[in-house]
Amino acid sequence: MKSPFLTNLLWGVYPYLCITLFLVVPVIRMMYRPFGFSTRATGLFNRDVLGVASLTLHWGLVLLLLGHLAGFIGGLLGLDGWLQFFYWAGLIGGFSALLGSIIALVRRVTMPEARAMSQWDDYLVHLFLIAIMTVALWQVTVDRIFGVAYTASSWLASVARFAPQPELMDSASLISKWHVFLALTFFALFPFTKLVHFWTFPVNYFVRPYQSMRTNLFKYQRKWEFALRSDKSFLTYSLVGVVLFFGGFSLLLGHTRTNGSKAAKPTPTLTSSGRLAGMPLFVSQCARCHGLDGKGDGLGALSPTFARPPRNLASEKILFVSTDNGIASDDDLARTIRGGLVSAGMPAFPELDDHQVASLVAVMRHFRSGRGESPGTPIPVAACPPSANVTRGGEVFQMACAPCHGSTGRGDGANVATMKDFAGRPIQPRDLTKGELKVSRAPEQIYLRIATGVDAMPAFKDSLPPEDIWSVVRFVEVEFLSGKMARQLAASGVKQAPATPPKKPEAGAGSFE
Repeated sequence: MKSPFLTNLLWGVYPYLCITLFLVVPVIRMMYRPFGFSTRATGLFNRDVLGVASLTLHWGLVLLLLGHLAGFIGGLLGLDGWLQFFYWAGLIGGFSALLGSIIALVRRVTMPEARAMSQWDDYLVHLFLIAIMTVALWQVTVDRIFGVAYTASSWLASVARFAPQPELMDSASLISKWHVFLALTFFALFPFTKLVHFWTFPVNYFVRPYQSMRTNLFKYQRKWEFALRSDKSFLTYSLVGVVLFFGGFSLLLGHTRTNGSKAAKPTPTLTSSGRLAGMPLFVSQCARCHGLDGKGDGLGALSPTFARPPRNLASEKILFVSTDNGIASDDDLARTIRGGLVSAGMPAFPELDDHQVASLVAVMRHFRSGRGESPGTPIPVAACPPSANVTRGGEVFQMACAPCHGSTGRGDGANVATMKDFAGRPIQPRDLTKGELKVSRAPEQIYLRIATGVDAMPAFKDSLPPEDIWSVVRFVEVEFLSGKMARQLAASGVKQAPATPPKKPEAGAGSFE
């Protein structure tokens, strides 16, 4: 379970600790240990291998730096083209820098001369770089989780304007959080390692001769000067440049552009509590999957981590409703936003406050404004009657549910082969023996799913009396959510997975409760 305290600590407090160390320690080192701004180069040994490692590492890092800068700005403003540049720059730069770092680390470990000259930070730097880039490349190439820059940019801008919004990072995938956490930790360690020399590189570093000397008269002078003659001046301009960039970057928070889409309708950018809201919040939290226009075509929409592609919020039917006409109410939309559809890949958003959730509902209503929808009357959910029982629930389940879910609830019923969703796409009934429900395990929500139906699953509110629906709810709780059926199947040697497993979610194949 997510902890609000941990969320606030990781994404509201920890960044300031890391940023402070990143910016302040280099100044202290320059004041008291200016000769420590050195790479401690080992270029006298095995220069051929070092050349390959250095070139691939440094040029890869340059591409990563440029890509991330584009990603920060593009993610904050909702500019897909900038994020596409980030994707390719990050992909090429990431593999290049990863290769260079691995080669450099292996060389340092295996070559006695380089090993003799090495200190603890020589190894730590490469280990961190390898970990950070491996996690990032894994999420992009394997999990295909991309577009997280929308989320991270808004969160980073809130940190830069000294009004942190930790809730913006709360919905990011675990692997994305690890990438950001490792990067923050790396920046905190950065000034304590030999990488501190980065702050004092002249701007012509990448085209200068192999060795460029600056006279000691200026290089290590104690007074601070700004004529670009000493390391102190290079350090000063580097630090000021970083601070000015992120200061300007923070001013863009809430100024989302959406490439001329209809979603650009003015909406509040901040709630009464000062938190991001409306369209900027949608871009931050939802666009990576649902797309900037809500059409389900976000940069990470085809990730295999989804049970089905993200829903087209502008045209497709909204599921998991509680109304008698099957059209989602504002409460239905808010409930799905808060709780997510975790088993299907949509995260929960419990850290968003009521005003923020309401602003996202308003954005969704704007997407669907041309459909002429009007939610019906909420279906009343009476208390479970004493007459509802598991035995009767089992009988009703075999009669009404087993044709799709199967007699043991594994999603292998006789109707599976012909089942399609409202858009005519193949659909796979949920394997109830796994104990996972998309919306909620709350009895009232299970009741509503049976009563209102989901996609190919029909609504039973008119064909089953409330007593029978409650009996099925009790049966599902006892037999499936408790794990009882799964244990029985395992003991009998029957595999838990469905007999006809669904294909990967290409071409819009889906699943339902």
